Amino acid sequence: MPNIHTSNQVAFISATSTLLGLVIGSGCILSIFTKSRASAFVAILGLFHELEFYITAQFQGPQLSWDSFVLNNGVAYWIAMSIGALEYHFTDGSSSSKILSWLHFPPWVLLCVHWVYTSLAILLIVSGQLLRSFAMVHAGKSFSHHVASEKRQEHSLVKSGVYHYVRHPSYVGFFAWALGTQLLLQNVFSLVAFTIVLWDFFSKRIVAEEMYLVKFFDEDYKDYRKNTPSGIPFVP
Repeated sequence: MPNIHTSNQVAFISATSTLLGLVIGSGCILSIFTKSRASAFVAILGLFHELEFYITAQFQGPQLSWDSFVLNNGVAYWIAMSIGALEYHFTDGSSSSKILSWLHFPPWVLLCVHWVYTSLAILLIVSGQLLRSFAMVHAGKSFSHHVASEKRQEHSLVKSGVYHYVRHPSYVGFFAWALGTQLLLQNVFSLVAFTIVLWDFFSKRIVAEEMYLVKFFDEDYKDYRKNTPSGIPFVP
Protein backbone atom coordinates (compact mmCIF):
# COMPACT_ATOMS: atom_id res chain seq x y z
CA MET A 1 0.00 0.00 0.00
CA PRO A 2 1.34 3.52 -0.81
CA ASN A 3 3.17 5.53 1.83
CA ILE A 4 0.89 7.74 3.92
CA HIS A 5 2.91 10.83 3.03
CA THR A 6 2.34 10.41 -0.71
CA SER A 7 -1.22 9.08 -0.82
CA ASN A 8 -4.75 9.55 0.50
CA GLN A 9 -4.56 6.54 2.83
CA VAL A 10 -5.16 8.58 5.99
CA ALA A 11 -8.86 7.68 6.18
CA PHE A 12 -8.14 3.97 5.77
CA ILE A 13 -5.44 4.12 8.44
CA SER A 14 -7.80 5.98 10.78
CA ALA A 15 -10.51 3.36 10.28
CA THR A 16 -8.05 0.52 10.90
CA SER A 17 -6.75 2.13 14.08
CA THR A 18 -10.31 2.71 15.30
CA LEU A 19 -11.22 -0.91 14.62
CA LEU A 20 -8.14 -2.15 16.46
CA GLY A 21 -9.03 0.13 19.37
CA LEU A 22 -12.49 -1.44 19.54
CA VAL A 23 -10.95 -4.92 19.40
CA ILE A 24 -8.53 -4.09 22.22
CA GLY A 25 -11.19 -2.42 24.36
CA SER A 26 -13.86 -5.09 23.93
CA GLY A 27 -11.30 -7.85 24.45
CA CYS A 28 -10.13 -6.28 27.71
CA ILE A 29 -13.66 -5.75 29.02
CA LEU A 30 -14.77 -9.28 28.17
CA SER A 31 -11.65 -10.85 29.66
CA ILE A 32 -12.18 -8.93 32.92
CA PHE A 33 -15.88 -9.74 33.33
CA THR A 34 -15.97 -13.24 31.83
CA LYS A 35 -12.42 -14.40 32.70
CA SER A 36 -12.15 -15.51 29.09
CA ARG A 37 -8.58 -16.17 27.96
CA ALA A 38 -9.78 -16.01 24.35
CA SER A 39 -10.90 -12.41 24.88
CA ALA A 40 -7.54 -11.55 26.42
CA PHE A 41 -5.84 -13.17 23.43
CA VAL A 42 -7.85 -11.02 21.02
CA ALA A 43 -6.98 -7.86 22.98
CA ILE A 44 -3.28 -8.77 23.06
CA LEU A 45 -3.30 -9.47 19.33
CA GLY A 46 -4.96 -6.13 18.60
CA LEU A 47 -2.52 -4.27 20.84
CA PHE A 48 0.46 -5.83 19.08
CA HIS A 49 -0.66 -4.55 15.68
CA GLU A 50 -1.62 -1.13 17.04
CA LEU A 51 1.82 -0.73 18.63
CA GLU A 52 3.57 -1.78 15.42
CA PHE A 53 1.95 1.16 13.64
CA TYR A 54 2.34 3.64 16.50
CA ILE A 55 6.05 2.99 17.02
CA THR A 56 6.70 3.13 13.28
CA ALA A 57 4.92 6.50 13.18
CA GLN A 58 7.01 7.81 16.08
CA PHE A 59 10.44 6.50 15.16
CA GLN A 60 10.53 5.34 11.53
CA GLY A 61 8.74 8.36 10.02
CA PRO A 62 9.15 8.09 6.22
CA GLN A 63 8.46 4.34 6.26
CA LEU A 64 4.96 4.85 7.66
CA SER A 65 2.07 3.34 5.69
CA TRP A 66 -0.94 1.13 6.31
CA ASP A 67 1.46 -1.82 6.02
CA SER A 68 3.01 -0.65 9.30
CA PHE A 69 0.10 -2.28 11.14
CA VAL A 70 1.62 -5.58 9.93
CA LEU A 71 -1.89 -6.92 9.39
CA ASN A 72 -0.73 -8.25 6.03
CA ASN A 73 1.90 -10.33 7.79
CA GLY A 74 1.43 -13.26 5.42
CA VAL A 75 -1.17 -16.00 5.14
CA ALA A 76 0.91 -18.34 7.33
CA TYR A 77 0.72 -15.87 10.24
CA TRP A 78 -3.08 -15.74 10.23
CA ILE A 79 -3.38 -19.49 9.67
CA ALA A 80 -1.18 -20.07 12.73
CA MET A 81 -3.22 -17.69 14.88
CA SER A 82 -6.45 -19.28 13.65
CA ILE A 83 -5.18 -22.77 14.47
CA GLY A 84 -4.33 -21.58 17.97
CA ALA A 85 -7.83 -20.14 18.38
CA LEU A 86 -9.40 -23.34 17.03
CA GLU A 87 -7.43 -25.53 19.43
CA TYR A 88 -8.64 -23.36 22.29
CA HIS A 89 -12.23 -23.59 21.03
CA PHE A 90 -12.35 -27.35 20.49
CA THR A 91 -10.62 -28.16 23.79
CA ASP A 92 -12.65 -25.63 25.79
CA GLY A 93 -9.44 -23.83 26.66
CA SER A 94 -8.06 -26.82 28.53
CA SER A 95 -5.85 -28.67 26.07
CA SER A 96 -3.08 -29.23 28.62
CA SER A 97 -5.53 -30.28 31.36
CA LYS A 98 -7.26 -32.80 29.09
CA ILE A 99 -3.95 -34.43 28.21
CA LEU A 100 -2.89 -34.62 31.86
CA SER A 101 -6.30 -36.02 32.87
CA TRP A 102 -6.03 -38.63 30.14
CA LEU A 103 -2.64 -39.60 31.59
CA HIS A 104 -4.33 -39.92 35.03
CA PHE A 105 -2.44 -37.14 36.79
CA PRO A 106 -4.04 -36.02 40.08
CA PRO A 107 -6.01 -32.74 40.23
CA TRP A 108 -3.28 -30.88 42.12
CA VAL A 109 -0.89 -31.45 39.21
CA LEU A 110 -3.47 -29.95 36.83
CA LEU A 111 -3.74 -26.87 39.06
CA CYS A 112 0.04 -26.49 39.17
CA VAL A 113 0.32 -26.79 35.39
CA HIS A 114 -2.46 -24.22 34.95
CA TRP A 115 -0.63 -21.80 37.27
CA VAL A 116 2.69 -22.35 35.48
CA TYR A 117 1.09 -21.91 32.05
CA THR A 118 -0.61 -18.68 33.10
CA SER A 119 2.46 -17.22 34.82
CA LEU A 120 4.75 -18.04 31.89
CA ALA A 121 2.18 -16.66 29.46
CA ILE A 122 2.07 -13.29 31.20
CA LEU A 123 5.87 -13.18 31.49
CA LEU A 124 6.47 -14.03 27.82
CA ILE A 125 3.74 -11.78 26.42
CA VAL A 126 4.77 -8.72 28.44
CA SER A 127 8.53 -9.18 28.09
CA GLY A 128 8.23 -10.13 24.42
CA GLN A 129 6.13 -7.09 23.57
CA LEU A 130 8.43 -4.76 25.50
CA LEU A 131 11.55 -6.21 23.88
CA ARG A 132 10.15 -5.89 20.37
CA SER A 133 8.91 -2.36 21.01
CA PHE A 134 12.24 -1.26 22.50
CA ALA A 135 14.05 -2.83 19.54
CA MET A 136 12.01 -0.70 17.14
CA VAL A 137 12.58 2.41 19.25
CA HIS A 138 16.34 1.93 19.66
CA ALA A 139 16.88 1.12 15.98
CA GLY A 140 14.96 4.23 14.93
CA LYS A 141 15.02 4.82 11.19
CA SER A 142 17.33 1.84 10.72
CA PHE A 143 14.45 -0.49 11.61
CA SER A 144 12.38 -2.07 8.87
CA HIS A 145 9.64 -4.68 8.81
CA HIS A 146 11.29 -6.15 5.72
CA VAL A 147 14.81 -7.42 5.11
CA ALA A 148 16.68 -4.56 3.44
CA SER A 149 18.63 -5.63 0.37
CA GLU A 150 20.03 -2.13 -0.21
CA LYS A 151 21.56 0.21 2.34
CA ARG A 152 19.51 3.35 2.88
CA GLN A 153 21.18 6.68 3.62
CA GLU A 154 19.84 6.69 7.19
CA HIS A 155 20.76 3.04 7.78
CA SER A 156 23.30 2.63 10.59
CA LEU A 157 24.51 -0.30 12.66
CA VAL A 158 22.80 -0.06 16.05
CA LYS A 159 24.70 -1.72 18.90
CA SER A 160 23.28 0.16 21.88
CA GLY A 161 20.16 -0.36 24.00
CA VAL A 162 18.67 -3.83 23.66
CA TYR A 163 20.98 -4.44 20.68
CA HIS A 164 23.87 -4.48 23.14
CA TYR A 165 22.60 -7.81 24.47
CA VAL A 166 21.21 -9.57 21.37
CA ARG A 167 21.57 -8.91 17.65
CA HIS A 168 17.92 -9.46 16.79
CA PRO A 169 15.81 -8.27 19.75
CA SER A 170 12.71 -7.68 17.60
CA TYR A 171 12.73 -11.34 16.52
CA VAL A 172 13.36 -12.56 20.05
CA GLY A 173 10.53 -10.37 21.30
CA PHE A 174 8.08 -11.66 18.73
CA PHE A 175 9.17 -15.26 19.36
CA ALA A 176 8.52 -14.90 23.10
CA TRP A 177 5.26 -12.99 22.56
CA ALA A 178 3.87 -15.58 20.13
CA LEU A 179 4.67 -18.51 22.43
CA GLY A 180 3.13 -16.58 25.31
CA THR A 181 -0.17 -16.26 23.45
CA GLN A 182 -0.38 -20.04 23.11
CA LEU A 183 0.47 -20.56 26.76
CA LEU A 184 -2.29 -18.10 27.62
CA LEU A 185 -4.76 -20.21 25.64
CA GLN A 186 -3.46 -23.35 27.41
CA ASN A 187 -2.70 -24.85 23.99
CA VAL A 188 -0.32 -27.78 23.67
CA PHE A 189 -0.30 -28.65 19.96
CA SER A 190 -0.13 -25.01 18.87
CA LEU A 191 2.61 -24.23 21.40
CA VAL A 192 4.82 -26.98 19.97
CA ALA A 193 3.93 -26.05 16.38
CA PHE A 194 4.60 -22.34 16.97
CA THR A 195 7.98 -23.14 18.53
CA ILE A 196 9.10 -25.29 15.59
CA VAL A 197 7.75 -23.06 12.82
CA LEU A 198 8.97 -19.78 14.33
CA TRP A 199 12.42 -21.16 15.06
CA ASP A 200 12.73 -22.43 11.49
CA PHE A 201 11.50 -19.09 10.10
CA PHE A 202 13.78 -16.87 12.18
CA SER A 203 16.86 -19.08 11.80
CA LYS A 204 16.56 -18.78 8.01
CA ARG A 205 15.64 -15.08 8.09
CA ILE A 206 18.63 -14.24 10.27
CA VAL A 207 21.02 -15.92 7.83
CA ALA A 208 19.48 -14.02 4.90
CA GLU A 209 19.40 -10.70 6.73
CA GLU A 210 22.95 -10.93 8.03
CA MET A 211 24.25 -11.60 4.54
CA TYR A 212 23.14 -8.07 3.67
CA LEU A 213 24.29 -6.60 6.98
CA VAL A 214 27.81 -7.91 6.37
CA LYS A 215 27.63 -6.35 2.92
CA PHE A 216 26.50 -3.01 4.41
CA PHE A 217 28.86 -2.80 7.40
CA ASP A 218 31.65 -5.31 6.61
CA GLU A 219 34.07 -5.95 9.51
CA ASP A 220 32.07 -3.81 11.92
CA TYR A 221 29.12 -6.18 11.67
CA LYS A 222 31.33 -9.29 11.72
CA ASP A 223 32.84 -8.15 15.02
CA TYR A 224 29.39 -7.34 16.39
CA ARG A 225 28.08 -10.77 15.34
CA LYS A 226 31.09 -12.48 16.90
CA ASN A 227 30.58 -10.83 20.28
CA THR A 228 26.77 -10.66 20.48
CA PRO A 229 24.34 -13.63 20.40
CA SER A 230 21.42 -13.66 17.99
CA GLY A 231 18.97 -14.14 20.86
CA ILE A 232 17.14 -17.03 19.18
CA PRO A 233 17.96 -20.38 20.87
CA PHE A 234 20.50 -22.50 18.96
CA VAL A 235 21.03 -19.80 16.33
CA PRO A 236 24.62 -18.50 16.76
